[in-house]
Amino acid sequence: MKMIKLIGPMLLLTLVVFLVNGFAGGLPKHAITRIDTGKGPVNAIAYAQSANQLAIAAANNIHIHDADTYKERMVLAGHTDSVLAVAFSFNGKLIVSGSADKTVRLWEAETGKLRRAREEHTAPVNIVAFSLEGERFWSASRENNMLRSWYSRDGGRWSTKTSVSDDTVITTAFSQYGEIFAEAVELPMAVKDKFKFAVFSSEIDPYKEFEAILTKHREKIVALTISPSSEFIATGSSDWTIEVWKITDTEPLRMDMDLGDPLWILKGHAGTVTSVAFSPSGKILASGSADQRVRLWDLTTGKLLHTFSNHTSKISALAFARDDVLVSGSSDGTVFIWNLNKIVPTD
Repeated sequence: MKMIKLIGPMLLLTLVVFLVNGFAGGLPKHAITRIDTGKGPVNAIAYAQSANQLAIAAANNIHIHDADTYKERMVLAGHTDSVLAVAFSFNGKLIVSGSADKTVRLWEAETGKLRRAREEHTAPVNIVAFSLEGERFWSASRENNMLRSWYSRDGGRWSTKTSVSDDTVITTAFSQYGEIFAEAVELPMAVKDKFKFAVFSSEIDPYKEFEAILTKHREKIVALTISPSSEFIATGSSDWTIEVWKITDTEPLRMDMDLGDPLWILKGHAGTVTSVAFSPSGKILASGSADQRVRLWDLTTGKLLHTFSNHTSKISALAFARDDVLVSGSSDGTVFIWNLNKIVPTD
């Protein structure tokens, strides 16, 4: 009888602990943790495998977290407007950020020390990337579709390039190591298929356009990403759909050339597709939308694998840490780290 009396309170205590940790903590199924920035929308996310760090751009700052414990290590402050883009060098030692304040900043990842700030852009800097060897980094903004490259050692300027396209640029993307640059553009009203993306070499001045694809989208392209292998591009649109295209390094193509159909047209979102990201293997695509949902797609079959519906505002940033770990950020200021082990197919 005494044992029964003892076990009763123990079971009650265990239940209380479970309720506190499992429910009051607010962690949904498959979530590893949740990070609340408390500083406004999450605009960009980057992961450095070599340094095991996660960078989250929220409002004017960049929050650096340990990728094992997810605890915040430091905050990089200095931008005077929203940070729109962030990237790690391949060795994880440097961070570059671009901002609506029209500046590019180069940071030391270990200490958070600012190495250099560049103010040459005359429009918000919306994408950044490092070269594979880490000796250079790129930044791009929409003033005359301007692409600039810099030396990582001291932040000195290496070159400035202007796009050959006169079309209205909507959004842009770099490949993983910056060698390929893509921009989604809106063509004149007279063109039947209004929305196109063009792919360029970042190394050639002026840009060499080696692929131009008229998409099937019926509304503007809002999200654009290039796969880690630089073989595929995914576009997300205000028409609620995602298109996945194979790109090839060919001679320049006519702007009006019809290259056929995309590999996949993915449907399921109930709002503008605001963010897309390939997994490191390129086999999985994550998409985020104004419908507050994150969806995972199997690119070998085109099938929907899973939907996360735990953010309370539009999805503003996505990044894979590994094939089985996804990071999602929202305009509600929250970040979820998702364990995909039981969701994505295994080889």
